[in-house]
Amino acid sequence: MAQSGLAEMYQEELICDATLIADGQRFPCHRALLAAISPFFRDIFINTWKESSGREVLLQKVAPSTVQSILKYIYTEEIALTPELAPFLFAGASQLQIIPLQNLCCRFLMTNLSVQNCFEMYSLAQAEKSRALLHAVVQLLTNNFDRVSEQGDFLQLDFSTLVTLISSSDLEVDSEFRVYQAVRRWVQGQPSKHIPLLGELMLYVRLPLFGPEEQDELQRDLEQWNDLNLEWKLLDGEERLCHTRGLRKGMYKPHIVCIDTQMCEYQELESEEAHMGCYEPQTELWEKLPGLQSLMHACCAAASEKIYVSGGVCRNSYSDAVYEFSAFKSEWSQLPSMGMPRAAHGFLFHNQKLYAMGGWRKFQSFLDLAEAFDLVTGMWAAIANLPFALSHPASTVFRNKLYLLGGATGISTHWLFHRGILIYETSSNTWSQVPLATGFFAAGAVAGDTGIYVIGGYSEKKTHDWVEGALVPENRHSTRKCFFVNEAGRVSYSTGIPKLPRGIANAGVVCCGKRIYVLGGEDLTQRYKMIYHWEPGEPRWRRCMTEIPVAREGISRFGCVTLMRPNPNILQLFQVTSLVLVSAVSK
Repeated sequence: MAQSGLAEMYQEELICDATLIADGQRFPCHRALLAAISPFFRDIFINTWKESSGREVLLQKVAPSTVQSILKYIYTEEIALTPELAPFLFAGASQLQIIPLQNLCCRFLMTNLSVQNCFEMYSLAQAEKSRALLHAVVQLLTNNFDRVSEQGDFLQLDFSTLVTLISSSDLEVDSEFRVYQAVRRWVQGQPSKHIPLLGELMLYVRLPLFGPEEQDELQRDLEQWNDLNLEWKLLDGEERLCHTRGLRKGMYKPHIVCIDTQMCEYQELESEEAHMGCYEPQTELWEKLPGLQSLMHACCAAASEKIYVSGGVCRNSYSDAVYEFSAFKSEWSQLPSMGMPRAAHGFLFHNQKLYAMGGWRKFQSFLDLAEAFDLVTGMWAAIANLPFALSHPASTVFRNKLYLLGGATGISTHWLFHRGILIYETSSNTWSQVPLATGFFAAGAVAGDTGIYVIGGYSEKKTHDWVEGALVPENRHSTRKCFFVNEAGRVSYSTGIPKLPRGIANAGVVCCGKRIYVLGGEDLTQRYKMIYHWEPGEPRWRRCMTEIPVAREGISRFGCVTLMRPNPNILQLFQVTSLVLVSAVSK
């Protein structure tokens, strides 16, 4: 009612007590409303208003059409944004400090950001000092560096933005020589101004990632410009890797690795070659990588090009061992052991630490103990105990917190389900609990941008549906259910996830690219080897053409993680000892 009244007063120019003037056009309006919504107008009307001015405000650098659209938004809260109109409205709203409209336009511009308009948006973000829009532009430039660095407008980037780009490990580029070429183009675009900055920029170019041909090409290029001196060192693969400061995002390709930790249930260990399956989703091809011998039901975590495996059952004995696999070396090494043998536990990597939480050390001996391994110091240390003993939780990291979702709290005459979520704050070493309506365990969990996707698992049966006659009466069934949990641990029904094609528990659940993959798994009667994938926004799960290449009927309770494998041309740089470029400084 009030909004329609304001619109009528504006349209009929009723009780107007101020006039905005833009390029000679006059716009009658109401001081109180403009002052309420804009600090710019509030300052004018309260602090600098003069009766002698005739109650007119002259607006500089704002087109009449923009003023008209802004006033329509203020009086009606209606706005029709288009890619052509939004930049002008954003600039006008920023100048006049119409914050709600400024934020609305900024979100629209970020949603419609593209390789084609990114430099226009960069200039706009710089002019209006918009951190949010600038951050979105830099993210797009980072993700499309090969394409945008060839554009002429790339030369308009300021020094600090260029440094932000070329210092990032998220740079989407498959050759470090491309980074050097972009720096060289930027410098030669304004040589008198930028050549003095070349030496500092070269500190961010990761020269040890140059291949032999690229090193030769760089030398020829420097002979032409005669402005840099090169330093070389004889390095083996590990030393070279230390000098790189890490690979760029485009130098890896994500693979899904299945660590089959149940082989000893089916084969004689002495005669079975231990290996793990490495799946490349784009080609749907499998490859064998070195595996771990004599290990069962271990837990896995991954950090870029490394995999970590902890605990499990080894020859009927519970293990405290921890192993690390390096995609660069394609081999396993053993890390210091955990303080407690455990299996079916929560196991996560976060901020250069491994976290082992809960689990069991015998079939009916559940654990509430938790510990963390610092990969920098090489030491294990106890962290706060879980509020209660817990095994088989789904686990993931989201926004610097560790989440254990569902799980089993024990076995008496039946499985005891955890109906809730445990959240660990790494900064305060404390746990909090969030209740859920139903219990589940052996599910998968994948962190997204705004929350956590929980996939499948064993769900709790009603008492009258229990299956008697087993060692433990079966009060569980594999479920097709998937749901979404926000940062606070609450189920969000606004984010819909389709049901799985069948009930699946103890599957490998990982995120690879934009998709969530479910590999293998089981119900109470069989194991599977199918692979399904789903991308948020799609209506259903899709089955992959290939399956997990195991000889038996299926596979479940195995390690499954996403491994970032270096591209072959990058990987070969670390296989031999050679002369390596380590620095290039101005003469």
